[in-house]
Amino acid sequence: MQLLTVLLTASLIGMGLSSYAAPRAKVILDTDIGDDIDDIYALALLASRPEVDLLGVTTAFGETDKRAELAAKFLWVMGRRSIPVHAGRAGEHKITRQHEWVAGFRSRAIKKTPAVEFLRREILRAPGQITIVPIGALTNIGDLLTQYPEVKPHIKRIVLMGGAAYVGYNNEAPPVPEWNIRCDPAAARIVFESGVPIVMAPLDSTTMMVLDEERQKKMAASGSRTCDAISALRLLWGLPRVVLYDAVPAAYVAGHLFAEERPIRVRIEDDGMTRVIDGPPNAVALVNPKTAEFLDWYVDAMKAAP
Repeated sequence: MQLLTVLLTASLIGMGLSSYAAPRAKVILDTDIGDDIDDIYALALLASRPEVDLLGVTTAFGETDKRAELAAKFLWVMGRRSIPVHAGRAGEHKITRQHEWVAGFRSRAIKKTPAVEFLRREILRAPGQITIVPIGALTNIGDLLTQYPEVKPHIKRIVLMGGAAYVGYNNEAPPVPEWNIRCDPAAARIVFESGVPIVMAPLDSTTMMVLDEERQKKMAASGSRTCDAISALRLLWGLPRVVLYDAVPAAYVAGHLFAEERPIRVRIEDDGMTRVIDGPPNAVALVNPKTAEFLDWYVDAMKAAP
């Protein structure tokens, strides 16, 4: 197979083509969009990168129907109107004021098929090819693996934002229960015990990704539809400090690694703590990030978005 790739690349160069385009990563984003603003930044990245084939978006945690509406409108603004959006199992947690941006919006991209059924269908349609990117509570993924355990060997990998390996939100030891895991520890335990390959972007590689005011201004000045929508939603969100937690795994699945990959074994405790313990690894944690390099790359990526 490697020889074939070399020969094909040489042939393309001989034809005057300087590079061989690798297949795009098939990705499904699972998100609690509408709470912290970082989900919007992750969706914007995945929906705009040429390296990614975003097959769909599923929504998790609380008012999943309203989250689906928010995701669908953002994709509509970006010109990605054919990407389907599926709501997951609903709960009591309320969405923030970001949903006001959706007022009166209707979209055919919002599908009636539940998130878990959509995930199962797409995984079995392209076995071994799909990466799931959960950036909220792991409820949908836990439901998928419980209801349809036959899909486990057919998931390429799960690349999630969640957990804390060695540090807390202040980027110092000790680690603390991280929000996404704490929202549904039972689902997280199912995921980490599933045997599916997992890459986790914990607080160790995300809590320091603060998008400072100067970088925010650079994005806003681009005048793109995407950056204008981000600015509007950030105002509704209402907090000045933007931390790009969820954009780190989004960049990773697009092929851009800004941290060290460290195999670890994680045990999920009842309070949501992701305890690193001895034993065979069940996840790869992203640690020791290149913060400034990542933030500059992200701003440039968004300035190139539609």
